[in-house]
Amino acid sequence: MKKLVILTVWLSAMTLSWSQSISKVNFDEIKKTIKDTSSVFYYPKLKKKILNKDSSLSAEEYHHLYYGNVFQRYYQPYGISNLKKSLAEDYKLKDYDKVLKTGEEVLQENPVDLEVLLKMSIASLKLEKDDEKHFYAKHYYSFLETIYKSGDGKDLMSAFVVVSVDHEYQILGDLGLRAVEQHLITDCDLLKFKKSDQEKIKGKKKVKELFFNVRMPLLSLSNTYKDADLPDPDEE
Repeated sequence: MKKLVILTVWLSAMTLSWSQSISKVNFDEIKKTIKDTSSVFYYPKLKKKILNKDSSLSAEEYHHLYYGNVFQRYYQPYGISNLKKSLAEDYKLKDYDKVLKTGEEVLQENPVDLEVLLKMSIASLKLEKDDEKHFYAKHYYSFLETIYKSGDGKDLMSAFVVVSVDHEYQILGDLGLRAVEQHLITDCDLLKFKKSDQEKIKGKKKVKELFFNVRMPLLSLSNTYKDADLPDPDEE
């Protein structure tokens, strides 16, 4: 009960002062830009491009897609849809055709679902659909690169900024790391690793710990973004 009260107070304080930049991510500017219908970063335009399998998105477009996700009505970083549950079951059963079909529907709900993009890339590989494999892999790794550019993960002030706690583990998978400890410090997850578990690579230091800023997922619990009121993508 005491922990719940503390979390509630913390969320209330954050709600009152949400205007901010976190590490290298300026959420104030992103919110303004993705709502501007004349901007190349207008969110419905970006979402339409990725759903139309456009492979020409720039690093800045991925940046606005990823972090602009927190201002969408469907942003629920701690929830899981029935469609995604169905996809997970299809993937477990190695029904890769269904994985791709259901995955397309999941991405219509949320185009920034990294787990689904990775599974669709793997499903395409298994089905020898090279074009689709490269398409989903490109988007997956471009979003990971967006997270890498948000900070260096070395401390609270330069933490990697994620819009979902699940994305921490996508980064760990990409780095070949396995967390042995996890602590929430203010608005950051601190993940610790055993150096003895890590392969020795010449010229590369082993990683002791990484910080991930999870302020936006935590703020979602307080319904901070009810006023986002973004329009739906234009239908064509």
